[in-house]
Amino acid sequence: MVVKSDMLVGKTDVPRGMTYRQAARKAVASCVSDFAAKGVAPDSFLISLGLPRGTSEREARGLAEGFADAAREWRVRLVGGDTNEADDLVIDCTMLGFGAGITPRGGAKAGELVLTTGEFGLSSAGLKILLEGAKAEPGFSEVAVGRVLKPAPRLELGVAVSRYLTASIDSSDGLATCLHSIARMGGVGITLTRLPLAKGLESFARTNGYSVEELVLYGGEEYEIVGSMGERVFSKASRAARSLGEELLVIGETTKGRGVRLTTGVVEREVEDRGWVHLS
Repeated sequence: MVVKSDMLVGKTDVPRGMTYRQAARKAVASCVSDFAAKGVAPDSFLISLGLPRGTSEREARGLAEGFADAAREWRVRLVGGDTNEADDLVIDCTMLGFGAGITPRGGAKAGELVLTTGEFGLSSAGLKILLEGAKAEPGFSEVAVGRVLKPAPRLELGVAVSRYLTASIDSSDGLATCLHSIARMGGVGITLTRLPLAKGLESFARTNGYSVEELVLYGGEEYEIVGSMGERVFSKASRAARSLGEELLVIGETTKGRGVRLTTGVVEREVEDRGWVHLS
């Protein structure tokens, strides 16, 4: 049995523009994303819900609809929970599933490929559009904001490729800190040879004076899988991904050193261990 809990709090996890229905779905998506990174299909979930005094019936119905959306989308059952009064919206999701094993965070060995299940930076851009009024082309804005309001965990893909991964982690706290976790727990170094830039991100960054590296490495809320894999099995994993209409992106390699470094041409520099950390 695999059990995971994740808490959503209105102040830190529900940006302006997100409805209660979307917040409820996101709370479940956070757990689904962790199951995806471990290669396990979830079975059911429980919700402990804290509601501020004055929550409207419309908002409460929105939460119920969001939980129902998640149950249908990921084929999981809502089997119980609790409701209480709180000073802010609080949704604590506990998810359960069953599997033969899980992919660890600390299994990487030197000489392996480092990869992700998708590109980065869209969620960071979407948050800046919602919270800071950043300028963006309509098409880019729709996709970026959509990534924030309706995150898409890679559940089917994660289950399909988990047998090939030596280490993996959900990226919702940011790409850089995930890479550092894999490196530290595996006792290896990581050299990044490619930033997995989302289409249109460079133009968005130039328009608004943002750093592309900041958006990609430290933004968070991506819900992709970051992992390591032996080069000999990569072709098999890639075929499994393509059969689902997905793609695995190689972004670097593990080494015998320590820490995470980014190599661009002849320049190599350290990547800070920085991302979303509560109470910091």
